[in-house]
Amino acid sequence: MSEELEVLLREADRKKAELAEKPELAPEAEEACRERFLYESVYCNNAIEGNQLILEEVERLLKNDEVVAGKSLSDHVSIVGYRDAMLLCDYYVRQDMRISEHEIRKLHYRMLINRQDISGEYRNFNMMIKGHRPTSPEKISYKMLQLVEAKPTEHAHPIETTAFFHLRIEKIHPFADGNGRVGRLLINVMLEQAGYPAVIIKPDDRMEYYQALDAYDGLNGNPQVKPMQVLLAKLVNRRLDELLALQ
Repeated sequence: MSEELEVLLREADRKKAELAEKPELAPEAEEACRERFLYESVYCNNAIEGNQLILEEVERLLKNDEVVAGKSLSDHVSIVGYRDAMLLCDYYVRQDMRISEHEIRKLHYRMLINRQDISGEYRNFNMMIKGHRPTSPEKISYKMLQLVEAKPTEHAHPIETTAFFHLRIEKIHPFADGNGRVGRLLINVMLEQAGYPAVIIKPDDRMEYYQALDAYDGLNGNPQVKPMQVLLAKLVNRRLDELLALQ
C-alpha cells in the first residue's frame, strides 16, 4: 500500500468514527440531506455519460415530473431510470443483500428503462473501447461469476476492495450500455454495506476517474489498481467532511 493511500484510509476511518459519535440529525434535516444527495447523484452520474439536463432540471423532473423543453426524451428517461436504480440500491443496503449476478442484472434492468431490448442482459457482441477490448461475450457470465464469488484479499480495507471490484466489472464491461452507471451504483452499495457513506463522482472528477480506469486497462503492460483506490478514498473523505459539516 502506498503512503498516500494509507494516509487517506486512516483519515476516512477517523472521520467515520467521529461521525458515529455525533448525534443523529433531526428527521427533517436527515430527509433533506438524503433528497439532496439523490438529486446530485442522479445528475452527476448521468452528466458524466453526456446527459444534458442540469441539476436544477433533474430536481424539477424528479420532484414534479416536469419535462424540460429542448432536452431529449432519452435524457429524461435516463434520469428517471437512474433514480429508480438508486432506490433499488437502498433496498439492497437495508437488506444487507449479497451482490450476485442476479442483483447486478436486476439493477441494470431497473436503470436502463429506455433500452428494454438490452436491459438486464449481458451483451452478445464484441466491442472496442479506446483501444481496449473487454471480455468476449461467451466469457462474460463466467467472468461475472468469478467477480461476485471472489473473496476479498485478507486484511484489505473495504475502500480498496470496492475500488478493485469496480475496476474489474468495468474491464469485463458485461452490458451493451450502462456499464459505468451500474458500476458506480455498486460502489455505493458496497461502501454502505461496509459502514461508509455513499459517494458522488462529480463532473469535475471525471478526468481523474477515467485516468484511473485507463490505468487498470493495462494497455502499457502494467495494470494499476492504486489510482482508483486513491480516488475512491478521496471521495469517501470528501463525503465524510460534508456529513460532519452538517452536525
